[in-house]
Amino acid sequence: MPRRRGVRRALVGRFTIALVVAAATMAGAVVAVNYVIDVKLNAVTRVGLHTAVASSGALNFLLVGSDSRAFTNGNAAAQQHFGTDQANGGQRSDTMMVVRIDPDHHKTLVVSFPRDMWVNVPGQGHTKINSAYNNGPQKVIDTLKADYNININHFIRVDFLSFQGVVNAIGAVPVYVPYQARDDLTGLYQPSPGCKLLNGADALAYVRSRDLQYYSQSKRRWMPADAVPDLNRIARQQQFIKQLAGIAVQKSLRDPLVGNQILNRVLENLTLDKGLSKDDVLTLVDAFRTVNPNDTGHVQFATIPVSTNGPNQDGQSVLYLKEPDSDALLARLGGTVVPDNVAIMTAGSSKPSGLGATGSTSSTTSPSSTSPSLTPTTLGTASTLPPSTLTPSTTAVGTTPAPPIENQSQFGTPAPKVAPCT
Repeated sequence: MPRRRGVRRALVGRFTIALVVAAATMAGAVVAVNYVIDVKLNAVTRVGLHTAVASSGALNFLLVGSDSRAFTNGNAAAQQHFGTDQANGGQRSDTMMVVRIDPDHHKTLVVSFPRDMWVNVPGQGHTKINSAYNNGPQKVIDTLKADYNININHFIRVDFLSFQGVVNAIGAVPVYVPYQARDDLTGLYQPSPGCKLLNGADALAYVRSRDLQYYSQSKRRWMPADAVPDLNRIARQQQFIKQLAGIAVQKSLRDPLVGNQILNRVLENLTLDKGLSKDDVLTLVDAFRTVNPNDTGHVQFATIPVSTNGPNQDGQSVLYLKEPDSDALLARLGGTVVPDNVAIMTAGSSKPSGLGATGSTSSTTSPSSTSPSLTPTTLGTASTLPPSTLTPSTTAVGTTPAPPIENQSQFGTPAPKVAPCT
């Protein structure tokens, strides 16, 4: 008992923070004196929201990576690098995740929602889920409740500057690039393949990439790399977040000064709901303090199952919730699909059903298309991938499968993986 009291006193006297995000996605960890939490949280931007009161020990945190450029106002250098809020046309969610923390069972589940999911936004109508955020986080919270019966207890938003700051505070994050890579829209450019150590700017360009191209030596030209860009990007984001969180935790535990620097970068441009307390922060601390990129026993990553085999909507390619594949994952978030409110794709069906299912054009894909109907991964893997890339013989539970590459044979043999990317 004295030992347990000593351990408890040590934990109260310091803390480790790791915040994990998508679209802009991030993770942070810090060990410092307990009172510092109060000081730093008091300086964080807060937003008033109608969130659910927790009815059990489990909590759902909505984590949004926003593409807002509001932080560039009055900063010419930042505007030149990121652009302005006016030019960007408002804010949308670059990354959207629901983090389910169940402290009683010592389990944490991080579920990504693809930005192209077709949803019914209360008071707005049917649209992609990322555009719901253009009207503020309350719309996203209300949409998750109305369409999937998911209660959100707290909200966390991270912008580009926070993400870059965390990576730079750590130093660099290793990322494996199989071929020469570029994305002209995000500024990503890796002229040689292999294991790359990405700084904040390069890391941001990498995790935001939806128009990734690899260079084909045989074709002597750049070619699309992603089979399904929205989902491939989620896979890259989740792989990167696990690496980032693991490194942040390890460095913070070894050096409290580095941990404090990471915390400062996290909080500089963070937005939280007004109800998020120090106890909630400590719940996040406990949930992510043991994160390990190679271990999914404590923190698991998944993507909500969706299908591309549906009609366009308003001239846009969209993704539909896939049933019954999504049932188990929604249940783990405390939710369930509301078919009377949202379009869904059921197994064996070529057309979506439910409210808002009628599309404006013919199907975007066919059974023989390279954009397949997508099935859920084993919980703990990085994303939802085509069935051909996820089989018991090739992907073991606890590993993170690489995003599928479109027409990989045209790119030749990928670069070998070397430390620290192995």
